[in-house]
Amino acid sequence: MNRSILAVVLSIFALSTIGPFVRLFSMDVPLPIISFFRAFFGFALVICVVPFVDKNFLRVNTNDVRDYAIVGFLLALTITLFNSALVIAPLTDVYFLNFLHVFAAPILALIFLKEKMSIPMIGLTILGFAGIAFIDPLTGQSPTGNILALGAGLSYATMVVFMRRVDKKHGLGDVVWFLGFASLFLGLNAIPSDWGGIPFPSFVGMAIMGIISTGLGYLFINYALENLPVHTVSMVDLIVTPILATLFSVFLFHETISQNVMLGGGFIILAGVLFSYHARAMGRGLKRARRTNSSA
Repeated sequence: MNRSILAVVLSIFALSTIGPFVRLFSMDVPLPIISFFRAFFGFALVICVVPFVDKNFLRVNTNDVRDYAIVGFLLALTITLFNSALVIAPLTDVYFLNFLHVFAAPILALIFLKEKMSIPMIGLTILGFAGIAFIDPLTGQSPTGNILALGAGLSYATMVVFMRRVDKKHGLGDVVWFLGFASLFLGLNAIPSDWGGIPFPSFVGMAIMGIISTGLGYLFINYALENLPVHTVSMVDLIVTPILATLFSVFLFHETISQNVMLGGGFIILAGVLFSYHARAMGRGLKRARRTNSSA
């Protein structure tokens, strides 16, 4: 259990470095190329590891490939929107607003998968949206960046709901396909960019970014999910990510955090943690009910 919690924290730290990396390289490299290398080098690391843990990852059918391509497109869209937001908006704003996916996914699941939402979940969803409203994304320091961050949250929520619909487990074998297709779409998007003017140190740095922020991030999170419920991972994410984003924002980029962002972010974190805890409790109750029914 301790190793799994450590893996969650390491994964969150790895994924949280995306903001500083993107900010650093965006001064010298076109953003579409940064987004491509983030996915590609993450894909390169994962595909080197996956044959040792999932020897059947290449055994797929036509429907699987279609589903992987859709997830890869949504992942590419999420990466593009998120990276674009990081360049023009404060890090704390981007990370807080990106948590829209926590509250948007259950609503999309209700609409498209007919999943039910309990009364507490509805209340916590409203609290989460209230936190987003407190941040006031349309009139903040960068309304365009804030909208892009919300778009990234919505596209990620859409991806999660689609994966539930096609019963993708997000195992490491699946991640290879997701990142492979995402790299393909991001590479096509980056073709018109200026590839000739990339400084060699930036190229090496982007390789490190892809390996750490994407490759290691996925490896650690998949290890954690083998032993921990997804809602526990979400709770840790909702607590640790805002702390890291705030530290990076203040100490690396000397950004100021407005009171409405702190207040709205506090609502989002509180609602998200309680939401994850409630979903975990419901999952435990469902398991107990199933055991009781099977015993009977």
